[in-house]
Amino acid sequence: MNKIFKYIYIIIFNNLLILLPTNISIDNNNIDKKLLIKEITKVYNKYNRVNITEIEEKINKMIYYPKNKIKSIINVGFTLDMNFLLEAIITVTSILATQFKTTKVKFHFGVTDNFTIESMVKINELKYKINNRSEFNFYYLKESVLKMKNFHYKGEALTGRVELPNYLPDEIEKLIFFDVGDVLVLRDLTELYNYDMEQFWALGTPAPSILNSFMLPSYNISKYINTGAMLLNIKKLKENNFWDNYVKNRNIHLKGDPAQTLFNIIMPDSKKNYIPFKYGGYCLFDNDLNYDLFKIPKFGFTEWFKSNLSASLPENPKSLKGILSSLYNPRFIHQYYGKWSQGQGLSIYRHLAKYFILLTGISNEICTKKPGYCQ
Repeated sequence: MNKIFKYIYIIIFNNLLILLPTNISIDNNNIDKKLLIKEITKVYNKYNRVNITEIEEKINKMIYYPKNKIKSIINVGFTLDMNFLLEAIITVTSILATQFKTTKVKFHFGVTDNFTIESMVKINELKYKINNRSEFNFYYLKESVLKMKNFHYKGEALTGRVELPNYLPDEIEKLIFFDVGDVLVLRDLTELYNYDMEQFWALGTPAPSILNSFMLPSYNISKYINTGAMLLNIKKLKENNFWDNYVKNRNIHLKGDPAQTLFNIIMPDSKKNYIPFKYGGYCLFDNDLNYDLFKIPKFGFTEWFKSNLSASLPENPKSLKGILSSLYNPRFIHQYYGKWSQGQGLSIYRHLAKYFILLTGISNEICTKKPGYCQ
């Protein structure tokens, strides 16, 4: 069995190297940064939200559109504070560099009050380096900062992922939400974004460690999802006042990751499920780097694993290589525990992360702060 896992790993590794982009288009348009920061500050201070693209268009009196006709628009969300700026840049870069030329990405960042305008501009500049078919929106997570203060030891940005949907325009009915830094995107996300969410409020990646913990002694954990990689039904969450319910229950005593656990308690089991295996999954931290993609069954998710494998196989496979390469061809990888920063975890993950770091132009900064990324 181990030999099969190792062979699959080699197939995946080779496919990823082939399919990663090698020619990145760069927009050479330069905007006066001081003027841009001034205009962003004015709008953000007045409304507590800002669309940088609209301000750029106003400054330049012209609208930038790619030559390729846009066929799909996807909305992707993050929440962050200043502690995770560089990690956010890496994950955003992996998205910008891997989407189809006909896909437009609208980013939505929920940020805490210490997040600077200069940092917003730094993230926004990625579109000129990599992919100008994108739009950047920033929202101040006011209620998370005020009502959920000290709820999570890592800060209010963790609870802000539940508040963020309330800021989105009503026409946005879905959102792909990712943690920053421990998610890398490897494929176009349109197919995942278009997944039928009629019966679900959220799809997420499995959280294997919960099964062997005592975090939820009184709750059903058969569908406990990790909130670091989700597809959210924004329309349903708003209709059911999910954020208000979340805040009302903030005093429940929770162990482990309280923000994630409370999310799972408030979310009915019938309204959540695991993201289909073919779209993405875990790379669990382990010293055996050859097949940690496939350790999920050891944590009790065997049926989910098997059912999604069969759904991922081609109807008329032409070769063994074709079958194996179809077993796991993820749109994204979620690196559980984030040990990449220490030079540990799945080796292919760190190899790909280094590729995206070079695209961002922040290699000196990230290698100083998180040397494990650059090993």
